[in-house]
Amino acid sequence: MAEKDIDKLLSMTDSKYRLSVVVAKRAIQLRSGAPSTLPTDVKARTRNLVTQSMRELATGKLKIGQNMMDEDRFTQDYQRQRQVQLQAQLNAERERERD
Repeated sequence: MAEKDIDKLLSMTDSKYRLSVVVAKRAIQLRSGAPSTLPTDVKARTRNLVTQSMRELATGKLKIGQNMMDEDRFTQDYQRQRQVQLQAQLNAERERERD
């Protein structure tokens, strides 16, 4: 993302490395199903998750070290959610077999 917001993002961190790590972690969270803080119309124009995460940080709704999901908690929540989905699919298959 070579955009106007890159200077703002760099000013939010102490190094380019930290910015790239934070953006990469947020992109992973988005790929795993974390809700985006961007408006729907902006999200629709941007399919690249790295760009999306950079734009989220630039809006100020997410701050580095704050309001970002803890990775361990996010992983646990995601696994629980996935288990619920799999259980629902299994239950639906069992219902179909009974019919």
